[in-house]
Amino acid sequence: MSKDYTIIIVTHNLFQARRISDYTAFILDGELVEYGKTNEVFSNPKDIRTKEYLEGMYC
Repeated sequence: MSKDYTIIIVTHNLFQARRISDYTAFILDGELVEYGKTNEVFSNPKDIRTKEYLEGMYC
């Protein structure tokens, strides 16, 4: 029998977050600026701050 669990992990390691997460949230100065399915957030961020952060991390 399998069980579903929700686990919240706080990390600055985006490679790890992308590898293990189904959903990702970006929080900036205490404000939730982006939340969604991990693949969608990383490939098509809606918030410009998330986009700029990801571009800086992956350049």
